[in-house]
Amino acid sequence: MVYHGSAKKVEEYFSGLGINVPERINPPDYYIDILEGIAAPGGSSGLTYQDLPVKWMLYNEYPIPLDMRQHAAQFGIPQSVNSANDLGEVGKTFAGELWNDVRSNVELRGEKIRLNFLKSKDLSNRKTPGVFKQYKYFLIR
Repeated sequence: MVYHGSAKKVEEYFSGLGINVPERINPPDYYIDILEGIAAPGGSSGLTYQDLPVKWMLYNEYPIPLDMRQHAAQFGIPQSVNSANDLGEVGKTFAGELWNDVRSNVELRGEKIRLNFLKSKDLSNRKTPGVFKQYKYFLIR
């Protein structure tokens, strides 16, 4: 994910990164070419297509995943992580994971119960023929 927002502001966001669309080029095609590594972002920003997701995360103040920290180093984010809180995550414990598992199972069962009781009735009054009648229709054809 390198951008998620209004289509009206996409050019403004990328021009803020130093990526300007050349004249007579379709902007979405140009951005896709950059993301695929076909075209260089250009400008004096020195960005590569691998850096664009990191810039989006920094722009929105999202935590940077460990596997992307190497690209974040040039923006002042350290590659090494000393604690789990450095990523904005809470330390995982067995009890915490067990509780999350139990809670998600209860929510899933609740959704299934709600789905079964809130089904809408079939108002078409059609009846599906039984297996033998369907087989008879199959043989006749």
